[in-house]
Amino acid sequence: MGQPLSVLIVGGGIGGLSAALALSHVGCRVSVFERAEDFRPIGAGLQLSANALSVLEKIGLTMRGQNGIDIASTDVCDGHSGKLISRIATPKDNKTLVISRPDLQTTLLRAVAADENIELNTGAEVVDILGGKSVTSLTLADGTMRTGDVLIGADGVWSQTRRFINSARPDYSGRIAWRATMPLSQVPADISRHTVTLWLAKGAHLVTYPIANGTAFNAVGIVQDDWQAEGWAQTGDMTELALAFSDWYSPVQRLLQSTHTWQKWALCTIDPTVSWTKGRMALLGDAAHAMVPFMAQGAGMSIEDAWVIARHLATANRDTVPQALAAYQDERQDRVTKVWETSMQQGKIYHLSGPMRLSRNLVMQAAGNLMKNRYNWIYDWRAV
Repeated sequence: MGQPLSVLIVGGGIGGLSAALALSHVGCRVSVFERAEDFRPIGAGLQLSANALSVLEKIGLTMRGQNGIDIASTDVCDGHSGKLISRIATPKDNKTLVISRPDLQTTLLRAVAADENIELNTGAEVVDILGGKSVTSLTLADGTMRTGDVLIGADGVWSQTRRFINSARPDYSGRIAWRATMPLSQVPADISRHTVTLWLAKGAHLVTYPIANGTAFNAVGIVQDDWQAEGWAQTGDMTELALAFSDWYSPVQRLLQSTHTWQKWALCTIDPTVSWTKGRMALLGDAAHAMVPFMAQGAGMSIEDAWVIARHLATANRDTVPQALAAYQDERQDRVTKVWETSMQQGKIYHLSGPMRLSRNLVMQAAGNLMKNRYNWIYDWRAV
Protein backbone atom coordinates (compact mmCIF):
# COMPACT_ATOMS: atom_id res chain seq x y z
CA MET A 1 0.00 0.00 0.00
CA GLY A 2 1.13 3.55 -0.68
CA GLN A 3 1.60 6.31 1.85
CA PRO A 4 -1.62 7.83 3.25
CA LEU A 5 -2.76 11.07 1.65
CA SER A 6 -1.87 14.24 3.54
CA VAL A 7 -4.73 16.75 3.67
CA LEU A 8 -4.55 20.43 4.62
CA ILE A 9 -7.85 21.90 5.86
CA VAL A 10 -8.32 25.65 6.12
CA GLY A 11 -10.93 26.41 8.77
CA GLY A 12 -11.77 24.73 12.06
CA GLY A 13 -15.54 25.17 12.16
CA ILE A 14 -18.15 22.42 12.05
CA GLY A 15 -17.37 21.55 8.43
CA GLY A 16 -13.60 21.59 8.85
CA LEU A 17 -13.56 19.51 12.04
CA SER A 18 -16.08 17.03 10.62
CA ALA A 19 -13.94 16.69 7.50
CA ALA A 20 -10.81 16.13 9.59
CA LEU A 21 -12.49 13.29 11.50
CA ALA A 22 -14.00 11.74 8.37
CA LEU A 23 -10.66 11.86 6.54
CA SER A 24 -8.83 10.34 9.47
CA HIS A 25 -11.50 7.64 9.56
CA VAL A 26 -10.53 6.60 6.01
CA GLY A 27 -6.78 6.67 6.72
CA CYS A 28 -5.63 10.17 5.73
CA ARG A 29 -3.22 12.35 7.69
CA VAL A 30 -4.84 15.71 8.36
CA SER A 31 -3.63 19.17 9.37
CA VAL A 32 -6.26 21.78 10.27
CA PHE A 33 -5.42 25.51 10.20
CA GLU A 34 -7.77 27.78 12.16
CA ARG A 35 -7.24 31.54 12.12
CA ALA A 36 -8.66 32.12 15.63
CA GLU A 37 -6.27 31.82 18.56
CA ASP A 38 -8.66 29.58 20.46
CA PHE A 39 -12.03 27.90 20.04
CA ARG A 40 -14.27 30.17 22.05
CA PRO A 41 -17.89 29.00 22.34
CA ILE A 42 -19.81 30.99 19.73
CA GLY A 43 -23.22 30.75 18.17
CA ALA A 44 -26.58 29.71 19.47
CA GLY A 45 -28.49 26.54 18.62
CA LEU A 46 -28.78 24.40 15.53
CA GLN A 47 -30.82 21.46 14.33
CA LEU A 48 -29.19 18.21 13.24
CA SER A 49 -31.49 16.00 11.22
CA ALA A 50 -31.00 12.31 10.48
CA ASN A 51 -28.87 12.90 7.38
CA ALA A 52 -26.19 14.79 9.34
CA LEU A 53 -26.46 12.51 12.38
CA SER A 54 -25.71 9.50 10.18
CA VAL A 55 -22.29 10.98 9.32
CA LEU A 56 -21.43 11.79 12.93
CA GLU A 57 -22.36 8.25 13.92
CA LYS A 58 -20.10 6.84 11.16
CA ILE A 59 -17.12 8.71 12.61
CA GLY A 60 -17.92 7.52 16.13
CA LEU A 61 -19.86 10.45 17.60
CA THR A 62 -23.20 9.88 19.35
CA MET A 63 -24.69 13.35 19.69
CA ARG A 64 -27.63 12.29 21.83
CA GLY A 65 -25.26 12.00 24.77
CA GLN A 66 -23.87 15.52 24.26
CA ASN A 67 -26.70 17.71 25.58
CA GLY A 68 -28.71 17.20 22.39
CA ILE A 69 -32.50 16.96 22.60
CA ASP A 70 -34.70 14.82 20.37
CA ILE A 71 -37.57 16.80 18.89
CA ALA A 72 -40.88 14.97 18.49
CA SER A 73 -42.66 17.68 16.50
CA THR A 74 -42.55 21.20 15.17
CA ASP A 75 -45.33 23.61 16.06
CA VAL A 76 -46.14 26.25 13.44
CA CYS A 77 -47.78 29.28 15.04
CA ASP A 78 -49.08 32.67 13.91
CA GLY A 79 -46.61 35.31 15.03
CA HIS A 80 -49.30 37.93 15.59
CA SER A 81 -52.02 35.95 17.37
CA GLY A 82 -49.96 33.13 18.81
CA LYS A 83 -52.49 30.57 17.52
CA LEU A 84 -51.30 27.12 16.50
CA ILE A 85 -51.48 26.70 12.73
CA SER A 86 -50.16 23.16 12.47
CA ARG A 87 -48.26 20.54 14.45
CA ILE A 88 -45.88 18.55 12.26
CA ALA A 89 -44.63 15.32 13.79
CA THR A 90 -41.01 14.38 13.18
CA PRO A 91 -40.93 11.25 10.96
CA LYS A 92 -39.99 8.20 13.04
CA ASP A 93 -37.10 7.28 10.75
CA ASN A 94 -35.76 10.83 10.51
CA LYS A 95 -35.26 12.08 14.04
CA THR A 96 -34.06 15.64 14.58
CA LEU A 97 -31.75 16.72 17.37
CA VAL A 98 -31.44 20.29 18.63
CA ILE A 99 -28.10 21.22 20.18
CA SER A 100 -26.07 24.32 20.93
CA ARG A 101 -23.23 25.08 18.55
CA PRO A 102 -20.74 25.20 21.44
CA ASP A 103 -21.79 21.69 22.54
CA LEU A 104 -21.34 20.35 19.00
CA GLN A 105 -18.04 22.18 18.61
CA THR A 106 -16.77 20.80 21.94
CA THR A 107 -17.69 17.25 20.93
CA LEU A 108 -15.86 17.59 17.62
CA LEU A 109 -12.80 19.19 19.24
CA ARG A 110 -12.50 16.40 21.81
CA ALA A 111 -12.59 13.80 19.07
CA VAL A 112 -9.99 15.71 17.03
CA ALA A 113 -7.69 16.09 20.06
CA ALA A 114 -7.86 12.33 20.67
CA ASP A 115 -7.07 11.45 17.05
CA GLU A 116 -3.37 10.88 16.38
CA ASN A 117 -3.87 11.37 12.64
CA ILE A 118 -5.07 14.97 13.07
CA GLU A 119 -2.90 18.00 13.79
CA LEU A 120 -4.85 21.08 14.91
CA ASN A 121 -3.20 24.50 14.49
CA THR A 122 -4.80 27.62 15.98
CA GLY A 123 -3.75 31.21 15.42
CA ALA A 124 -2.84 29.99 11.93
CA GLU A 125 -3.95 32.56 9.36
CA VAL A 126 -3.53 31.38 5.77
CA VAL A 127 -2.37 34.20 3.50
CA ASP A 128 -1.48 32.34 0.30
CA ILE A 129 -2.25 29.06 -1.42
CA LEU A 130 -0.57 27.36 -4.35
CA GLY A 131 -2.19 24.45 -6.12
CA GLY A 132 0.53 22.50 -7.89
CA LYS A 133 0.32 19.44 -10.15
CA SER A 134 1.90 17.03 -7.65
CA VAL A 135 1.32 18.82 -4.31
CA THR A 136 -0.55 21.81 -2.96
CA SER A 137 0.75 24.26 -0.39
CA LEU A 138 -0.30 27.06 1.90
CA THR A 139 1.59 29.91 3.54
CA LEU A 140 0.74 31.24 6.99
CA ALA A 141 0.97 34.85 8.15
CA ASP A 142 4.17 34.06 10.06
CA GLY A 143 5.82 32.83 6.86
CA THR A 144 5.48 29.11 7.57
CA MET A 145 4.76 27.01 4.47
CA ARG A 146 3.05 23.63 4.57
CA THR A 147 2.50 21.18 1.74
CA GLY A 148 0.05 18.34 1.23
CA ASP A 149 -1.57 16.12 -1.36
CA VAL A 150 -4.96 17.83 -0.92
CA LEU A 151 -6.15 21.21 0.30
CA ILE A 152 -9.72 21.76 1.48
CA GLY A 153 -11.24 25.18 2.11
CA ALA A 154 -13.75 24.95 4.96
CA ASP A 155 -13.44 28.57 6.02
CA GLY A 156 -17.05 29.69 5.73
CA VAL A 157 -19.04 32.17 3.69
CA TRP A 158 -16.23 34.76 3.85
CA SER A 159 -13.69 32.15 2.73
CA GLN A 160 -10.22 33.32 1.76
CA THR A 161 -9.57 29.95 0.12
CA ARG A 162 -12.38 30.31 -2.40
CA ARG A 163 -10.58 32.96 -4.48
CA PHE A 164 -7.96 30.35 -5.43
CA ILE A 165 -10.70 28.08 -6.82
CA ASN A 166 -13.49 30.26 -8.24
CA SER A 167 -14.68 33.86 -8.45
CA ALA A 168 -17.89 33.51 -6.41
CA ARG A 169 -18.54 36.14 -3.76
CA PRO A 170 -21.04 36.38 -0.89
CA ASP A 171 -24.41 37.74 -1.95
CA TYR A 172 -26.44 39.55 0.71
CA SER A 173 -29.93 38.05 0.90
CA GLY A 174 -31.83 41.14 2.05
CA ARG A 175 -32.49 39.48 5.42
CA ILE A 176 -30.81 39.66 8.79
CA ALA A 177 -30.93 37.17 11.64
CA TRP A 178 -31.13 37.93 15.34
CA ARG A 179 -30.05 35.17 17.72
CA ALA A 180 -29.83 34.68 21.45
CA THR A 181 -29.84 32.02 24.12
CA MET A 182 -31.31 32.41 27.59
CA PRO A 183 -31.96 30.32 30.71
CA LEU A 184 -35.13 28.28 30.43
CA SER A 185 -36.45 30.06 33.52
CA GLN A 186 -36.71 33.31 31.54
CA VAL A 187 -39.05 31.85 28.92
CA PRO A 188 -42.67 33.08 29.30
CA ALA A 189 -45.15 30.36 30.24
CA ASP A 190 -47.11 30.87 27.00
CA ILE A 191 -44.08 29.81 24.90
CA SER A 192 -43.52 26.07 24.45
CA ARG A 193 -40.28 25.04 26.13
CA HIS A 194 -40.20 21.46 24.85
CA THR A 195 -40.36 21.57 21.08
CA VAL A 196 -39.32 23.52 18.01
CA THR A 197 -41.77 26.35 17.35
CA LEU A 198 -41.85 28.21 14.05
CA TRP A 199 -43.59 31.57 14.37
CA LEU A 200 -44.70 33.12 11.06
CA ALA A 201 -45.68 36.73 10.37
CA LYS A 202 -45.59 39.31 7.60
CA GLY A 203 -42.00 39.85 6.49
CA ALA A 204 -40.48 38.00 9.45
CA HIS A 205 -40.33 34.70 11.30
CA LEU A 206 -38.94 33.35 14.54
CA VAL A 207 -37.71 29.87 15.51
CA THR A 208 -37.51 28.82 19.18
CA TYR A 209 -36.45 25.59 20.87
CA PRO A 210 -34.68 24.21 23.99
CA ILE A 211 -30.98 23.38 24.01
CA ALA A 212 -28.28 22.31 26.50
CA ASN A 213 -30.21 19.28 27.71
CA GLY A 214 -33.25 21.43 28.41
CA THR A 215 -31.52 24.01 30.61
CA ALA A 216 -31.40 26.82 28.03
CA PHE A 217 -33.54 28.20 25.24
CA ASN A 218 -32.58 29.28 21.73
CA ALA A 219 -34.29 31.92 19.62
CA VAL A 220 -33.50 33.06 16.08
CA GLY A 221 -35.54 35.80 14.42
CA ILE A 222 -35.30 36.59 10.71
CA VAL A 223 -36.40 39.97 9.34
CA GLN A 224 -36.17 41.62 5.95
CA ASP A 225 -33.49 44.28 6.03
CA ASP A 226 -30.73 45.59 3.74
CA TRP A 227 -28.17 46.00 6.53
CA GLN A 228 -24.83 44.57 5.42
CA ALA A 229 -21.80 43.56 7.45
CA GLU A 230 -19.32 40.69 7.55
CA GLY A 231 -19.28 38.23 10.40
CA TRP A 232 -22.06 36.86 12.58
CA ALA A 233 -21.36 38.11 16.08
CA GLN A 234 -22.26 41.80 16.09
CA THR A 235 -24.15 42.95 19.17
CA GLY A 236 -27.65 44.02 18.21
CA ASP A 237 -29.59 47.09 19.36
CA MET A 238 -32.56 46.04 21.50
CA THR A 239 -34.55 49.04 20.29
CA GLU A 240 -34.19 47.86 16.70
CA LEU A 241 -35.19 44.32 17.65
CA ALA A 242 -38.25 45.49 19.60
CA LEU A 243 -39.38 47.62 16.67
CA ALA A 244 -39.08 44.72 14.22
CA PHE A 245 -41.40 42.58 16.38
CA SER A 246 -43.58 45.35 17.84
CA ASP A 247 -46.92 43.96 16.56
CA TRP A 248 -46.22 40.34 17.49
CA TYR A 249 -47.89 38.06 20.04
CA SER A 250 -47.17 39.61 23.46
CA PRO A 251 -45.48 36.50 24.99
CA VAL A 252 -43.06 36.53 22.04
CA GLN A 253 -42.28 40.18 22.71
CA ARG A 254 -41.63 39.34 26.38
CA LEU A 255 -39.36 36.51 25.27
CA LEU A 256 -37.34 38.88 23.10
CA GLN A 257 -37.02 41.32 26.00
CA SER A 258 -35.90 38.62 28.46
CA THR A 259 -32.25 38.97 27.45
CA HIS A 260 -30.16 41.87 26.17
CA THR A 261 -27.43 39.71 24.63
CA TRP A 262 -28.83 39.52 21.10
CA GLN A 263 -26.41 39.12 18.21
CA LYS A 264 -27.28 39.91 14.62
CA TRP A 265 -25.77 38.99 11.28
CA ALA A 266 -26.53 39.63 7.64
CA LEU A 267 -27.56 36.44 5.86
CA CYS A 268 -25.40 35.82 2.81
CA THR A 269 -25.36 33.11 0.18
CA ILE A 270 -22.80 31.62 -2.21
CA ASP A 271 -23.88 30.40 -5.64
CA PRO A 272 -23.71 26.59 -5.36
CA THR A 273 -23.52 26.00 -9.10
CA VAL A 274 -19.97 27.28 -9.64
CA SER A 275 -16.99 24.92 -9.41
CA TRP A 276 -16.02 23.73 -5.94
CA THR A 277 -12.77 22.13 -7.03
CA LYS A 278 -9.59 22.99 -8.91
CA GLY A 279 -6.90 20.37 -9.26
CA ARG A 280 -5.91 19.30 -5.76
CA MET A 281 -8.05 21.93 -4.03
CA ALA A 282 -11.71 21.77 -2.99
CA LEU A 283 -14.29 23.70 -1.00
CA LEU A 284 -16.91 22.35 1.33
CA GLY A 285 -19.74 23.72 3.46
CA ASP A 286 -20.47 27.45 3.48
CA ALA A 287 -17.26 28.19 1.58
CA ALA A 288 -18.77 26.32 -1.39
CA HIS A 289 -22.51 26.90 -1.02
CA ALA A 290 -23.62 29.09 1.89
CA MET A 291 -27.42 29.08 2.05
CA VAL A 292 -30.16 30.85 3.98
CA PRO A 293 -31.08 28.83 7.10
CA PHE A 294 -34.78 28.26 6.39
CA MET A 295 -34.44 24.48 6.02
CA ALA A 296 -31.99 24.26 8.96
CA GLN A 297 -29.50 22.45 6.71
CA GLY A 298 -26.41 24.66 6.65
CA ALA A 299 -24.51 22.55 9.17
CA GLY A 300 -26.06 19.37 7.77
CA MET A 301 -24.80 20.02 4.25
CA SER A 302 -21.29 20.77 5.57
CA ILE A 303 -21.26 17.51 7.52
CA GLU A 304 -22.52 15.56 4.49
CA ASP A 305 -19.80 17.18 2.35
CA ALA A 306 -17.19 16.07 4.86
CA TRP A 307 -18.22 12.42 4.59
CA VAL A 308 -18.48 12.36 0.80
CA ILE A 309 -15.13 14.04 0.16
CA ALA A 310 -13.49 11.60 2.58
CA ARG A 311 -15.14 8.62 0.89
CA HIS A 312 -13.83 9.67 -2.53
CA LEU A 313 -10.33 10.36 -1.22
CA ALA A 314 -10.32 6.99 0.56
CA THR A 315 -9.79 5.21 -2.76
CA ALA A 316 -7.49 7.81 -4.32
CA ASN A 317 -3.73 7.92 -4.53
CA ARG A 318 -1.50 10.96 -5.02
CA ASP A 319 -1.94 10.81 -8.79
CA THR A 320 -5.74 10.53 -8.76
CA VAL A 321 -6.58 13.24 -6.19
CA PRO A 322 -7.97 15.69 -8.80
CA GLN A 323 -10.32 13.02 -10.16
CA ALA A 324 -11.48 12.12 -6.65
CA LEU A 325 -12.26 15.75 -5.86
CA ALA A 326 -14.13 16.15 -9.15
CA ALA A 327 -16.17 13.04 -8.27
CA TYR A 328 -16.98 14.59 -4.86
CA GLN A 329 -18.38 17.67 -6.59
CA ASP A 330 -20.32 15.58 -9.11
CA GLU A 331 -21.97 13.62 -6.32
CA ARG A 332 -22.79 16.60 -4.12
CA GLN A 333 -23.58 19.57 -6.30
CA ASP A 334 -27.08 18.70 -7.55
CA ARG A 335 -28.32 17.72 -4.09
CA VAL A 336 -26.87 20.78 -2.38
CA THR A 337 -28.22 23.09 -5.09
CA LYS A 338 -31.70 21.64 -4.61
CA VAL A 339 -31.49 22.16 -0.83
CA TRP A 340 -30.13 25.68 -1.43
CA GLU A 341 -33.05 26.54 -3.73
CA THR A 342 -35.60 24.97 -1.38
CA SER A 343 -34.26 27.09 1.49
CA MET A 344 -34.65 30.25 -0.58
CA GLN A 345 -38.22 29.33 -1.51
CA GLN A 346 -39.08 28.47 2.07
CA GLY A 347 -38.05 31.94 3.17
CA LYS A 348 -40.50 33.47 0.71
CA ILE A 349 -43.29 31.23 2.02
CA TYR A 350 -42.53 32.09 5.64
CA HIS A 351 -42.71 35.86 4.98
CA LEU A 352 -45.92 35.99 2.94
CA SER A 353 -48.41 38.76 3.69
CA GLY A 354 -52.06 39.57 2.99
CA PRO A 355 -54.28 36.96 1.32
CA MET A 356 -51.29 34.78 0.42
CA ARG A 357 -50.39 34.51 4.10
CA LEU A 358 -53.94 33.44 4.98
CA SER A 359 -53.92 30.88 2.17
CA ARG A 360 -50.61 29.48 3.39
CA ASN A 361 -51.99 29.08 6.91
CA LEU A 362 -55.10 27.30 5.62
CA VAL A 363 -52.99 24.89 3.57
CA MET A 364 -50.83 24.13 6.61
CA GLN A 365 -53.90 23.54 8.77
CA ALA A 366 -55.48 21.22 6.23
CA ALA A 367 -52.32 19.30 5.39
CA GLY A 368 -51.37 18.55 9.00
CA ASN A 369 -48.96 15.64 9.27
CA LEU A 370 -48.98 15.10 5.51
CA MET A 371 -46.38 17.87 5.53
CA LYS A 372 -43.93 15.81 7.59
CA ASN A 373 -42.96 13.75 4.55
CA ARG A 374 -42.61 16.68 2.15
CA TYR A 375 -38.88 17.02 2.70
CA ASN A 376 -37.96 13.41 3.31
CA TRP A 377 -35.73 13.59 0.22
CA ILE A 378 -33.45 15.74 2.43
CA TYR A 379 -33.66 13.72 5.62
CA ASP A 380 -33.53 10.24 4.03
CA TRP A 381 -29.91 10.71 2.91
CA ARG A 382 -27.49 8.49 4.84
CA ALA A 383 -23.71 8.18 5.02
CA VAL A 384 -22.66 4.99 3.24
